[in-house]
Amino acid sequence: MTEHRSTRPPPVLTACVVLGVVGAFWAGKVVFILATWFSTSEDMVKAFTDPMVADGVERGDAEMIYRVYLGILALLAASVVVFAVYAALGHAVSRIMVTIAAPMMAIAGMADGTLAELPLGVLAVWSIALLWSVDARRWFAQVSGKEQPVPAAPPGWPPPLPAAPHGTQQPVPQHQPPTGPPHHLPPPGAPYPQAYARPPRPPADAVKILSLITLIVSSVVAAGCGFFLVLYEFAREELVKEQLDSDMNWMNLSETEVRDSYRDLATLSWVVLPLCLVAIVVSLVLLVRRRRRP
Repeated sequence: MTEHRSTRPPPVLTACVVLGVVGAFWAGKVVFILATWFSTSEDMVKAFTDPMVADGVERGDAEMIYRVYLGILALLAASVVVFAVYAALGHAVSRIMVTIAAPMMAIAGMADGTLAELPLGVLAVWSIALLWSVDARRWFAQVSGKEQPVPAAPPGWPPPLPAAPHGTQQPVPQHQPPTGPPHHLPPPGAPYPQAYARPPRPPADAVKILSLITLIVSSVVAAGCGFFLVLYEFAREELVKEQLDSDMNWMNLSETEVRDSYRDLATLSWVVLPLCLVAIVVSLVLLVRRRRRP
């Protein structure tokens, strides 16, 4: 029997692409600001921290608040990108998660104070509305098995009667008893009867949901560890100098103690990074195997 599976509606694809692009933009912006903190992005950092400094907050505390804000924005943006990809594949849980994460990402992104971020926030909210349109809800219900798609009626049904030859008159058929079982034809517009009943809906796949969560968390942690290790290898002296000269040295550590702290953090990052990579690979394998199941 041929399985009738509806195609993905254009609003779903449009919404997922827009959400992925917006999330990738904000994630890339965070990486750019952190990578050029003391050079290109210095004006952006001051524009965010100067109002807090004017209100009496220390410069080091204001910069720490900005770093925490950027970390939250990067986490939300990366989550939106991953959930948008899986929502485009028909994953209902990812559609719910991206509905929660995208408005939070839009609010956090527009909190930067620039008018250029406002259209991106509007696009994110508009994309969420597309994901919950009538066609999108029907498609997600069909993919998850809650609703069976209606197949198209066979062309030319019922078949036309043969034409009578010219010059002859067809005899009026007399009432004859049926010689076989009656054939009940479906009325016009009714769905074509299926030969087999649809199997019951399978339960929620807990392994797939846990694999998706593990993939997201491990990706974020691995990205943070990798970013710090790159800075530690190529800008170690700048990190130590900034820690000693800025107001971030709250405990009045010496240069040796600062170097030891960075070395311990680098050692911890080298331990955590391979574990996160292994978790990412295992999660991807589980998700691919779950996706290929009939």
